[in-house]
Amino acid sequence: KHVVSTQSTGYFKYITLFNQINYLSWISMLLLISVITLFPSVFCNTLESRLEQLNEISYRSPVVKLDDDKYKTFIRTMPRNYSIVVMFTALAPNRNCKICKEVNNEYATLARSHRYSRSFNSDVFFTMVDYDGGAAIFQRLKLTSAPVILHFPPSGKRKTEDKFDLERRGINAEAIAKWVKDRTDVAIEVIRPPNYTNAILLGVFLFAVSGTLLIKGNSLDFLYKWKYWAVTSMFIMFAMTSGQMWLHIRGAPFAHVDRHTGRTSFIHGGSNMMFVAESYIIAVINGAIALGFIMMADAPKDPTNLNSKYMSYGGLGLVVVFFSVLLAIFRMKHRGYPYSLLF
Repeated sequence: KHVVSTQSTGYFKYITLFNQINYLSWISMLLLISVITLFPSVFCNTLESRLEQLNEISYRSPVVKLDDDKYKTFIRTMPRNYSIVVMFTALAPNRNCKICKEVNNEYATLARSHRYSRSFNSDVFFTMVDYDGGAAIFQRLKLTSAPVILHFPPSGKRKTEDKFDLERRGINAEAIAKWVKDRTDVAIEVIRPPNYTNAILLGVFLFAVSGTLLIKGNSLDFLYKWKYWAVTSMFIMFAMTSGQMWLHIRGAPFAHVDRHTGRTSFIHGGSNMMFVAESYIIAVINGAIALGFIMMADAPKDPTNLNSKYMSYGGLGLVVVFFSVLLAIFRMKHRGYPYSLLF
């Protein structure tokens, strides 16, 4: 009996010890789950996990939206063997930042072209920080305006070239892609959705030409009138000298609205950038100057004719006034230019 009692006591001790260990195991597991839930960055900040997260998020949305936590996880956490391109912007309607929306469209086009291409790799990712969701990041980087595009290299400090120069390079996706190639050695072919505008315009033009030939097929003398060709040539020259081709290549915005004052600027203050509205203003000024010279040249040469004098003086007035305006705009864009006429 004594032997049986001793064996039973030992058996119950083992059972009790097993239950305690099992109980501790459950507590440890619950604690581990709680820590992982409350502090996921402790377990998810390895390079492999961060790359996996970026690949998953960027596949769903090529432009990864960053808040303060994601900014610390994907950019500030080291080591990092990938480059991060970040667009700092302000897209909220109350910000009234038109250029932010235009840059965002081009930036998204570039990000989609990279993410969904066959040559995609994890060497570079495109991200975005909106001011309304990341004001602390703006303050940390001492950014006072938007949009701004920065490159964060895998190692080392950012250089001056790691900031994309919007004024000098333009805002189209091709210009950003070239800058990304310079900074990361990753070549991206920009793929845009099909644009049928040019095809429609060509169709309308061909329809108008065909209709004109059909209606006036027996009388095409108007094609030999020099005035038609002179007016057409002048419109082309005004368009080209006002910067239309430059704007088409750079993809410049129509105008700029200051998000602090709400004031709209139609003329850019720098010499390396211009707005679409500015090109229209320059074209009108050039047209007025040309009209003034035409009025002076075509005025009757009869000194006793009052209409001749009025026409000559009117043409001279157009030339003087609008050339003065042109000089004033040039002086505003090129600080330190010393010459002016009336203004």
